[in-house]
Amino acid sequence: MNTRNYRIDKKRRIKKRNITIISVFSVIGIFIITFLFYWLFVSVKVNNFTNVNFADLTTKYDFIKLRDAEIHYVEKGTGDNTIILIHGLGGGTFSFRNNIDSLANTDYKVFALDLKGFGFSEKIVGSDYSDVEQARIILDFMEKKGIQKATIAGHSMGGKIALICYNIKPQKFEKIILIDSAGLEKNSPVILSKFITKPLVDIFYYNLIVKENNFKNFLSSAFYNKELVNQEVPSLYLEPFKIKNANLAYLSIIKSNVRYDISVVLKKINIPVLIIWGESDSWINVENAYKFNSLINGSELAIIKNAGHVSMEEQPEKVNEKILEFLK
Repeated sequence: MNTRNYRIDKKRRIKKRNITIISVFSVIGIFIITFLFYWLFVSVKVNNFTNVNFADLTTKYDFIKLRDAEIHYVEKGTGDNTIILIHGLGGGTFSFRNNIDSLANTDYKVFALDLKGFGFSEKIVGSDYSDVEQARIILDFMEKKGIQKATIAGHSMGGKIALICYNIKPQKFEKIILIDSAGLEKNSPVILSKFITKPLVDIFYYNLIVKENNFKNFLSSAFYNKELVNQEVPSLYLEPFKIKNANLAYLSIIKSNVRYDISVVLKKINIPVLIIWGESDSWINVENAYKFNSLINGSELAIIKNAGHVSMEEQPEKVNEKILEFLK
């Protein structure tokens, strides 16, 4: 190849390389600009959706200051014994709306709490929302209410938190009730949560929650009987998501995620435990019920037919019956 042809070929290669570089950066630039405009649109929608002031709730509901947050709770019954109900991820005291009265009509006083950042409890940006912190809030609640011992019932994430409570202060427990409990399923790597940012949470919040049809479809997946997810049920779950900073609280919740070996805790338990599980749970497979049962010495297992992940909502009569039998 002579010098002239070499120079022409070199110029062509440089031109081709430059075109490639420009094309790549153009695509990246278009993606970034599109993402920023979409996030701007989403942020406006989320801000318009989360327009309920927390201060307005304090005149309607009962709150107690626990650690750094105002915690909403429900109290019913006048019995000498105590049962505390802890909801799951995305739930609240309303998750036990079909159970509280039935339990309170016995010799039990019933407390149900909205965990920090959930339900009507305060949403504090950048706070500690780890399962361990939530467990300490439950124990602090018992201390402030003068509860020496209690039966603690936890649904899903609430079951895991109840077990962490037991691991911290087992002397505070009479019995444990686990309803479709979390704790033994495989979790995503904690390190991934470090990369979750506000734009990603806002986009997720908009598409899953602000778009109410999407939320209803998502909520339906927790139920065996989809017809139960009528207009009332999604509205109960959606109302707390409308409180200001709810989206930012969920960002903090994600970032507060830490690993906790529940299997070690289960082997230490030496008090009565009742495990309740929806036979058709598609969120946490019923196989986990049998794992809990095998790891907790002397535990009782009740599989609820025609129920999914929220067995206490779908089959409240059967669940209440099992709990009351266990409490005797």
